[in-house]
Amino acid sequence: MTLTKRSRTRRVRGSLSRDEIVSAAIDIIHEKGIRHLSMRKVAERLQCSVAAPYTHFNSKEEIFRVLITDGEKTLTRNLKKAQASSEDVYAQLAAIAYAYWDFAAENRQLHKLMFNASGGTLYRKALPVLPTSYRVFLETIRKGILTGAIPYSRKSYPAIARTMWSWMYGLIVLEMNQILRRRADSDPVQEGIALFHKLLRAGEDL
Repeated sequence: MTLTKRSRTRRVRGSLSRDEIVSAAIDIIHEKGIRHLSMRKVAERLQCSVAAPYTHFNSKEEIFRVLITDGEKTLTRNLKKAQASSEDVYAQLAAIAYAYWDFAAENRQLHKLMFNASGGTLYRKALPVLPTSYRVFLETIRKGILTGAIPYSRKSYPAIARTMWSWMYGLIVLEMNQILRRRADSDPVQEGIALFHKLLRAGEDL
């Protein structure tokens, strides 16, 4: 009796592309979390030698930086689409808030990597300048002030943008860590946006 054993066909080193490695990495963090990403896990998923991914990346930290950069591009694209959904600045702010919330909900582990892991060190290395996603928010507030829709002085828009962005980020972190206590039919994004709309419309004489 002859026993046969099927073995996986291992990929040769030169056949592995950078995009395949990045795609495998994002799948791993989505399925198992950031802590489970390693060059060995990437190699196992792509059925190649452990050395193969090093053809394109020197370490998993380099992969993290690419994931952060790609995630920032996707988030920015989503926020710009939300911004373009209306000419009304208040509707724009609501759409941007929901777009950010949805991105975090759909990419929980990636969001943690982008804004939470290693105290933000990886994020600052990948994106040393002001994030484009935040700029969309900043520009929306600024335009609202310049047009008079938001009755605050021009010098106020950075502070307003920081406050609203911090609220959104905090809300997302609370939700991710299951600290946000709310009814099943409640909408924390809408609740916050409604409050901010009221404050912004009231102006600096509030």
